[in-house]
Amino acid sequence: MAVSLLALSAAGEAAPKLQPYTWATIPFGGGGYIDGFLYHPKVPNLLYVRTDVGGAYRFDYGHKSWIPLMDGFGRGDWDCFGTLSLAVDPNNAQRLYATCGLYLSDRVPQAGVIASDDQGRTWRKTVLPFRLGGNALGRGTGERLQVDPKNGDRLFLGTNQNGLWVSADRAKSFARVEGYPEKGVTFVLFGDGVIYAGSGTNTSEWQGSDGGGVFVSRDDGKTFSLIPGSPKLIPHQAAIDAGGALYVTFADGLGPHGVTNGAVYRLDPSGAWTDITPARPSATEPFGYSGLDLDRSHPGTLVVSTSDRYGTTHDDLYVSHDRGATWKGVSQAAVHRIDDYPWLKAYMGGDDKDGGARRNMGHWMDAVKINPFNADELVYGTGYGVWMTRDLSALDTGGTVAFDFADANIEETVVLGLESPPVGPRVLMAAGDVGGTAFDDFSKSPSHGLFTPENKTNQSVAFAALKSNVVVRSVDYEKVRGFISYDGAETWAPLPSSPPPLATADWQKHRAGKLSISAKATSMVWVPEGEGAYYSKDEGKTWTLSAGWPQMGRGAEVVADPAKDSVFYAYDRKAGAIVISDDGGATFRSLLSGVSTDGTQLRAMPGRSGDLWLATATGLYRVSDGKAVAIKNVDAAWAVTFGKAAKGAKTPAVYIWGKVEGVEGLWRSDDAGRGWVRINDDAHRFGQMRAIAGDPRRYGVLYISPDGRGTMVGEPASK
Repeated sequence: MAVSLLALSAAGEAAPKLQPYTWATIPFGGGGYIDGFLYHPKVPNLLYVRTDVGGAYRFDYGHKSWIPLMDGFGRGDWDCFGTLSLAVDPNNAQRLYATCGLYLSDRVPQAGVIASDDQGRTWRKTVLPFRLGGNALGRGTGERLQVDPKNGDRLFLGTNQNGLWVSADRAKSFARVEGYPEKGVTFVLFGDGVIYAGSGTNTSEWQGSDGGGVFVSRDDGKTFSLIPGSPKLIPHQAAIDAGGALYVTFADGLGPHGVTNGAVYRLDPSGAWTDITPARPSATEPFGYSGLDLDRSHPGTLVVSTSDRYGTTHDDLYVSHDRGATWKGVSQAAVHRIDDYPWLKAYMGGDDKDGGARRNMGHWMDAVKINPFNADELVYGTGYGVWMTRDLSALDTGGTVAFDFADANIEETVVLGLESPPVGPRVLMAAGDVGGTAFDDFSKSPSHGLFTPENKTNQSVAFAALKSNVVVRSVDYEKVRGFISYDGAETWAPLPSSPPPLATADWQKHRAGKLSISAKATSMVWVPEGEGAYYSKDEGKTWTLSAGWPQMGRGAEVVADPAKDSVFYAYDRKAGAIVISDDGGATFRSLLSGVSTDGTQLRAMPGRSGDLWLATATGLYRVSDGKAVAIKNVDAAWAVTFGKAAKGAKTPAVYIWGKVEGVEGLWRSDDAGRGWVRINDDAHRFGQMRAIAGDPRRYGVLYISPDGRGTMVGEPASK
C-alpha cells in the first residue's frame, strides 16, 4: 500500500504584506518530557533530541543551546510537534527523518514522516494511512524509524498499533511489511545480516498494553519471527555491540508510567539470553527498565536507565564496563547544577509523587545516550528537561559526576494562560505541570523562579486592568485552588475559599478552570471546568453561583471590561451569543445573539468599555453598540489580542493568529482592522498557538505561546 507525498509550500497563494520580525524564545527552561536522543554515528557533535509535544531539536555545541527544527510547520501540521521517532542516514549526515503524530485517536490527523536533506532546516512530508502516538504510551521506547545502513533509500518504520512499514524511496512512500506478525513495534534495529524489531502494543490511547518479545528477520526484512527464549516482557530499547551481541531493556508496560516489572538482557550471537539486570524489581519496589546505550569507544561499556521507580529508591542510571556482569549506579556520584534555572529549585523539591524522583536523578528517564566520540559526555532526559555531563568517567575514580541542566532553548512548557500587563512584569505565564512565572528580563530564566507557593498546573492568570498590580491565578491543587497578588506577582496569598465544585481533593475531575478579576479589582468571576460561573465581591472569602449563566460546557471563560469596573462578558459558543454582567458577576444577561457558533476567543480592547472582538474560524468580528461587524479580508481568526498603539493611531494595535486574504499567519493591524500586515514568515509558523498577548508598553511587540514551545517574543526587525 503506497501513501502520498505532500509538499510544504504556499504555492499559488497571493503574496501578503509582510513586515520582517525577529522571533526569540523567552528563557524559562524546560517543563516537558524528553523521550529520545540521537547522535550521528559517524559525525562528531551532531546530536538531536525529540520531545512528546514540542517537536525535535539539534544541539548547537558552540552556544550550548538547542535549535528548534519544527517551527516551519503551520496549523495544518500541528501534529508534527509530536515526534515519536527520529532517524539519521549513517552515510549522509545531512539527511534526517522524523515522524509526525501526537495521538492515536481517529479525531486527529493521519500521521506522517518528514524528511530533510539539510539537518532539519527544511522538510518534505509524506502522509501515512494511520496514526502515531508521539504523546501516547510507549513514546520513550525506540527508535522505531531506521535507515538501512547499506541502502540510504530504504527505511523501516515501526508503529504503535499498525505493524511494520518499509520505504524504498527515502520516505516518499511506505508499504506494510506483511511478514511482521505483530501490531505494535517499540524499536527497529539493523544488525549484521539481520533486522530486529521489538513488539509492544497500545490497547488504548492512555493506558494498557499487550504483546512483547524481540523479533528477528533473516531475509532482509521480508518476514519476522520471535527469537526463542525472548523474555515475556515488552522490549523498550536495544543496541548491538561490535561482536554482534544484542542488549535489550524490558518492562511490563510501555511506560513512562504503569510499569511494575522489568529487566535487562544480553543476546549473544550463539542465541543464548543472559539476564544482566543491575537491580531487580520487587513487590515492594516495582519498576522496569527503558533507556539503553553502548559506549562505542570502550567495548563492554553500557548504560541503562530504570523506569517508573517510585519506591524507597528512585530512578537511576547504571553503568557497566564488563558487558553487564557488574554495575555501578550514577546517582551515588551525581551532582545536578541548577543555578541558571531558579525555578528548578522549587520544582525539584516538590512533595508530590514525582518529587522524590526529581530530587534524585529525575523521573521518566527513558532517554539516555553516550556521545560516540566523547565517552565522558552522557545526556539523559526526564519529564521536565535535559541533563548532560562531560565527566562520566569520574564515576570510576570516586569523583563527582556533575550534570548541567542542558535545556537552553528547549521550551516544552505547555502554556495555559498568557498576559502582558501595563505595569510590572512584561509577561505573566500560567502553565501545565510546572505552574507559572513572571518574565521581565528576557536574557535569562526568571530569577524568582516560579509563582509561589508552587503548584503543578496553573489553569489561568489575570490582572485587573485599572489596578494592574493586582493579579489572580487558578490552580489544579488538592488544598488551595486560587491565589491573589497585590504587588504584580512578586508575592502571593491564597484566596480564602474557592467555588464549591472545587472544594474536593479529586482535582483531576474538578479542574480549576478560568479566574477573572474586574478592572478595579472589586470583584472576581471564576468558571471551574465544566461548571457554572461563581462570583466573589469580598476578595474570595465567599463564592456565589451567578444567575443567568448559560450552559456553555467545557472551556468557558469570562472577560473583564478593561475600562468599567464590575462588568464582565462571556461568549456562549453553543448558542452563538455574548452575555454580559454589570453587577460584578452576580447576574448575566444576553448582550448579543445570532453571532457565530464557531468562535474561538472573545477579548476586550484595552482602554475602551464595551469594545469586544470575537475571533472565529470563519472570520473576525468587532462587537459594539449591540452589533457584530465582520472585519474585511479576515478569513479566519483563532486568537486575537491587543498591544500598544502605533504612533498617531487612535486605537491599540490588533494582533491575530489567523488567515487574511487566504494566507495563514500572525497579523497586525494598526487601524482597527482596516489593513493588515503579516509579521511572521513561512519559516516561523510554529504549528498552533495556545495563547498570544500584545505588549501594551512596546509598539509592535507580540508574545506567543505555540503548542509545546513555551513562550516567545516577536518584534519588528531592526533595519
